[in-house]
Amino acid sequence: MKNLFLIILSLSLFFSCSDETAKLNNRISELEQENKILIDSINKIEYNKIINSELIMIPHSNKLKVNEVNKITGLLVEHQKFKDFNIFKRDTTLYTSEPERELMFKNYSNYRFEFDYTPKTKKDNWIHILAEFDLDSIKVKIPGIMAMEIE
Repeated sequence: MKNLFLIILSLSLFFSCSDETAKLNNRISELEQENKILIDSINKIEYNKIINSELIMIPHSNKLKVNEVNKITGLLVEHQKFKDFNIFKRDTTLYTSEPERELMFKNYSNYRFEFDYTPKTKKDNWIHILAEFDLDSIKVKIPGIMAMEIE
């Protein structure tokens, strides 16, 4: 009789645990789906913030001089912290579809940055930079272009 009682108790525990496990697995699946929806919403908000931004460059002097260092301030118009991004200086003198680029700031998140620019000739009056954001599945690029008078 005692053995029969233990067998019934064991079977009862086994089936009730199986039912709870199934319920927990179902709830985990539901939460994973909700999490995916939330992540997609957050990524869309980040994407919209970035594509509605403008990259502005402001020289510290009205005229640049050949072979002299010139300080340039760059601003992303959104006055808030951004998701980490990289800033490149682009060499557009090669006239290729993807100009050479030099990394100036890596994993940067502030809206304001400064860099030095030294024109090598009087024809180096165009300054090209690029802010690049890595949003998991896509890269968003915001170009900045500025023309300066060179003496």
